[in-house]
Amino acid sequence: MNLRPHIASAIALFAVMLCGCAPGKGPFLMVQICLGNEEGLKEFKDRMRSIAQSEHMTLVDGSSYTKKDLEMIGALRQAGPIIHIEVEREDTLGLTATNLGLPGYQIVIGFSEDPNPTEARAFAKRVVDLLKTQWQVETVPSGKGALPLKSCGTPQDKH
Repeated sequence: MNLRPHIASAIALFAVMLCGCAPGKGPFLMVQICLGNEEGLKEFKDRMRSIAQSEHMTLVDGSSYTKKDLEMIGALRQAGPIIHIEVEREDTLGLTATNLGLPGYQIVIGFSEDPNPTEARAFAKRVVDLLKTQWQVETVPSGKGALPLKSCGTPQDKH
């Protein structure tokens, strides 16, 4: 499966979402979490794999492709890891998690509402509740973009 078209479109989508000016229908919910460090990132990726498996969805970790694409076009502006993970079903229900535009271990997660808003909201609640068991989850205000969190400690600190 060629991920480059997915990565390019996701980069464009999240660049627009992060600035809070998304045309058309963007995510119905965006939340931010602080992973703290490399260990927190590993735990997050493990959690996303677990969610994908339990929800019968596909996990795509496009982090390395996204980094290469940004380097190729000369747009890599941040130090540290590049995070770009999708958990999705074929019908577009799912989430995208990225740190583009945010400090290294801070991520924003956007949830798609299509094709079934009721099912999408139930999925988002399950995911957010699960993430809250390990990290502090901050909801991004509707119509706004994700901004750097004021303090970002380790996952155990729950800043």
